[in-house]
Amino acid sequence: MSAFRNYSSLRFTPDPGLNILVGPNGQGKTSLLEAFHVVLTGRSFRTARLVECVRWGEAEGGVGGEVVRDDQRRPVRLIVAPRGRSVEVDGQVCPWARAVTFSAVDLGLLTGPPGGRRAYLDGAAAKLLPAHTTACRRYRIALYQRGRLLVTLGGRPDADRLLAPWDEQIAQLGSQIVHRRIETLAALGEETAAIWRVLAPGGPPLELGYAPAVAPGPDPERTRETLLEALAVGRREELRRGVTLAGPHRDDLVVRLGEAEVRTYGSRGEQRLVVLALRLAETGPVRHRVGTAPVLLLDDLLSELDGGARTRVLAWLAAQGQVLFSATDATRLPEGVGTVWAVQGGGVEAVEAAAVRGAA
Repeated sequence: MSAFRNYSSLRFTPDPGLNILVGPNGQGKTSLLEAFHVVLTGRSFRTARLVECVRWGEAEGGVGGEVVRDDQRRPVRLIVAPRGRSVEVDGQVCPWARAVTFSAVDLGLLTGPPGGRRAYLDGAAAKLLPAHTTACRRYRIALYQRGRLLVTLGGRPDADRLLAPWDEQIAQLGSQIVHRRIETLAALGEETAAIWRVLAPGGPPLELGYAPAVAPGPDPERTRETLLEALAVGRREELRRGVTLAGPHRDDLVVRLGEAEVRTYGSRGEQRLVVLALRLAETGPVRHRVGTAPVLLLDDLLSELDGGARTRVLAWLAAQGQVLFSATDATRLPEGVGTVWAVQGGGVEAVEAAAVRGAA
């Protein structure tokens, strides 16, 4: 890669198994994980604006690599260039490449508003069902346009007629989104429960549930009809408030340990381990659906995990294909785990784990 974040230039070939990026804060560990995410998906997990990845003062930045699956090799090269107020991205990603990420901001999945949990579920659905991304984008546009119309209509007698086309879009797209989320959640629920038994043996079971604002029907068509009915019933209140009150934009994901909701009753350590389990749960369904194991990119993985949890997490990761994770404290690394890379001042060098532990 070149002119990417704090890297002027770097060539780095990670091990096909477990890779540990060790170094102090501010040396480029997260940026390196981000670069791999851009190569694999064409997007950053840190910002919605790729132009922010270009090193300050440079005309353009680039990342590239080779994605390998069995005997297939797919070169990828993306160039990001600011052009006034816009940005140009030249290049295409590999259609079967996938990445699963974990970072400290993911704690907001549990402790933050429902939007973060919906985004997690939609992101997982998009990895399995690429059409989900398009449906979500079209839904957001329809939701915005309908909201603007609600604000301007007031008490007009023709409000129902003017809103009807947008009602249909909200109901049609919303139905697709809800049922894809439910399908994805079924796959994630099984995987999450299995991972949790490994990460927290003997503890209460981890369970996922979908909390819809409008109860879905048994199939997408019936859900579309139910959403249309809910929009009609809430018309007066929507016109008064200027917002759409029915649809998947108001749904939530419920995460429980036993009978208790984790976001309310879980300790910070439990919450972090649960969020990690949610992220890792994406690997199984992706592998089954796409035929390729996703690359795991895990930032500050071991922070706030006790010794037993760290050992179990690393043992699980060692069997998952290619994994890259960052750590600042080398003393937390067990003996003989993965390939250790020292990240310092925009450079990456393979080192002996013992040497890194000794320097910590």
